Amino acid sequence: MPSGGATSGDRPSGRLTGAARARAGRPGPDGEAVPVAVTWDERQRRPVAFVWRRRRYRVERVLETWVLETGWWKDEGHVSRSYWRVRAGGRVVDLRYDRITKAWALEREVG
Repeated sequence: MPSGGATSGDRPSGRLTGAARARAGRPGPDGEAVPVAVTWDERQRRPVAFVWRRRRYRVERVLETWVLETGWWKDEGHVSRSYWRVRAGGRVVDLRYDRITKAWALEREVG
């Protein structure tokens, strides 16, 4: 019979599973991306600032960019997005621009 206290079986493993893993790093309450207002520099062709949680973040550096283009051959399910991984306010986040809906969102917080 256990004498009390936590055993190794009682402690969390520290690993994320299922839905928790899907939400990890996601800014929305249910792990979804959240809309953000972005200031775009047309000359530099990049985001220079964004507003998230009522705070303005200046983009200090663009770390990476990529494009997701899929489903273009189907009538439904077409996705066309541009992504920017940026450092802003001591955070690293992924901003995305949906080329179809013409809307910006903060996809996830990386660090």
